Amino acid sequence: WTCSGDDQACTHMKRAIISLYTVPLLLAACGGSEEQVAGGGVMPPMAVQVHVLKAEPLDNSITTTGTLMPNEEVDLVSELAGRVTLIGFQEGGGVSAGQVLVRINDDELQAQLRKAEANLKLGQDDEGRKKQLLAVSGISQEQYDASQAQRAALQADADNLRAQVAKSTIRAPFSGKVGLRSISEGGYVGSNTLIAKLQQTDPMKVEFAVPERYGRIMKPGAMISFTMEGDTSTYTGEVYAVDPSVDATTRTVKVRARSSNKEGRLFPGAFAKVDVRLEKLKDALVVPAEALIPDIQGQKVLLMKGGKVVSARVQLGIRSANTVQLTSGVQPGDSVIVTGLLALREGADVRPIPKETIAPTTTADSSAR
Repeated sequence: WTCSGDDQACTHMKRAIISLYTVPLLLAACGGSEEQVAGGGVMPPMAVQVHVLKAEPLDNSITTTGTLMPNEEVDLVSELAGRVTLIGFQEGGGVSAGQVLVRINDDELQAQLRKAEANLKLGQDDEGRKKQLLAVSGISQEQYDASQAQRAALQADADNLRAQVAKSTIRAPFSGKVGLRSISEGGYVGSNTLIAKLQQTDPMKVEFAVPERYGRIMKPGAMISFTMEGDTSTYTGEVYAVDPSVDATTRTVKVRARSSNKEGRLFPGAFAKVDVRLEKLKDALVVPAEALIPDIQGQKVLLMKGGKVVSARVQLGIRSANTVQLTSGVQPGDSVIVTGLLALREGADVRPIPKETIAPTTTADSSAR
């Protein structure tokens, strides 16, 4: 079907066709939609959950692994070779400081000591007589000096033998528990032979390592808590020493703490999971971890200000399993948007809603991020 320019019906048809093409172009240029134009309204603000920042106390703590150690530990060894005449402890039992643990046969040393003491007595008498003669000029000073030196040498011989005799008796240097022994009464032991281990297990030491950046704030007196495999109890301790150097291989600093073990439930060598309380911050700003948006420049959050979305670049502090501290870029009272982050853009309209009204799909979007 065709029409000529003079036909009135043809003119109306041309105007309808022009309108059909121009209306969508005008709507696209204006950024609207046919439904919005038809309804005469705009899209409502997006409902989001927000977290209002406020200064609150925060424990700066870290979790690491450690090893339990006895407070004191020594290897009991014999400095003399000889036959064992006495074992004065029970394997795995407790001993007190100064208690006789082992005696080595010292009959030969005792005989040598008696001889040395007899010679010392003669030397002392000789020195005494020559001192009297020197007083009346009966001998020269040189002769008296020689007798004095002889007496001193005999005294040294006797002292040396007394020291050897003392080594034949091994005593506990401190109170603790003795481990399994490797000798038997009547057996022969050589010098430096290991007899057993002596450990002081109350209190116990906990040795652990912290990253280098925390080493400078670790101080004696800091409190720790720890747990062990197969034990549901939580134990506490107090830091008493911090290694002044950093391990060049692991870039960590070794720390030691003491923990009471009066009930004897802690054993040397056991593995421990240690929670270290470094310091307590009084005015930290903390947000849920899902509120962070990572990008190539670092981390940012979205704030709600005047019903609009505003992005803020932030610096992070202490992290926990579910929260993170913000150290810059925000202020107390700011409303940090927690949900719907993928659907929001700078300047978008938003409105806050309580957490319990958030739809499950929105939460899933945040978790996926």
